[in-house]
Amino acid sequence: MIGCGAVFRVTNRFRNKMTTPTPDQADEAKGAPARASGRAHYDCRLFAGADLRVTSGANLGDELGDLDELCEGDVYALGEDAGVSKLAIVTEAGQHRVANGSELGVPGDAVTLAGRLTFMGGDGGGMDLLVIEIPAEGGPTRHVLPLQPMEPRVEYTLIGISEDPGEVQLSDLTSFAFVRGTAITLASGAQKPVEDLVPGERVLTRDHGAQPVRWIGTQTVRAVGAYAPVVITEGTLGNAADLILSQHQRLFVYQRGVDRVTETAEMLVKAALLVDDDAVFIRKGGFIDYFTLVFDHHEVIYAECIPVESLELSPDTRQSLPGEIAAGIEAEFGDLAHTPAFGTELADEVIDPEKRRRIFKGSAGR
Repeated sequence: MIGCGAVFRVTNRFRNKMTTPTPDQADEAKGAPARASGRAHYDCRLFAGADLRVTSGANLGDELGDLDELCEGDVYALGEDAGVSKLAIVTEAGQHRVANGSELGVPGDAVTLAGRLTFMGGDGGGMDLLVIEIPAEGGPTRHVLPLQPMEPRVEYTLIGISEDPGEVQLSDLTSFAFVRGTAITLASGAQKPVEDLVPGERVLTRDHGAQPVRWIGTQTVRAVGAYAPVVITEGTLGNAADLILSQHQRLFVYQRGVDRVTETAEMLVKAALLVDDDAVFIRKGGFIDYFTLVFDHHEVIYAECIPVESLELSPDTRQSLPGEIAAGIEAEFGDLAHTPAFGTELADEVIDPEKRRRIFKGSAGR
């Protein structure tokens, strides 16, 4: 493939007025590797146990009950109006507790992993679900956290019940990845599909010039729920072709003049926040191949000729990764933690249409 037809500048790391480097980050900038602390603070979103009911079987009509009352073979489905509530968690030394900002529980309360259920979907694929209990007046409330995408009104057959939750990442399902076919800019300026990259291959980065890819993770998943990809149509952000990536992948947007929506010109924004169901939309259905790129540093690289981040290694992101990706990263990098690429992150959970319009209008490549 040929290059993007643009000249890329190697610049200093961009500033983040919202972030002050810690001493560990300062040491890493001087060449000393940062290491992840044993404390992580993150969120996950849980369904109420009452929203998961038996649609066929011995316990027909019942909501999810105590593990000793469940029957293998029963068919369950989430209600059409099933919603999620945020559980903010702080984890230290293997202990989970409710953190500030949680919609469930009281800060400091213990979070109990009561068990693990295994279901089989209609397409034959497996789906595990954690049963989580949180203290409340009158007794603990029961909630569920799917470990694979789960959709309302889809039936799942219970095939396994265990009081042992196993080794799990107690967090939202997230991928930080590109889909098969995404063109990545190499150090030479040439384009290469992400699936053809190999560790050691040199990729163009915004802040450090040509850098070798250290590790590439791959996974194939059902494109539903949190795993359905975001499609940014050609030209929306100056991209040379449709850019298709995971919902949590962040894009680097350089804003100009009065259309800026953050204090700094440099901004990182999750792909899912840009969805307007027109120029940017979520594509559900079927299976999809995701590819995760990791470098020695948290980098801004070029995908379909626009700047997008590589995976940032940190305690929070590690907790959010699918198990097989997290395990591969731990084997390759140990507890390495990146200094984040500095810039203002648009941290809103939703953005209004006017702000989105300003991002599209003032984005890189316009």
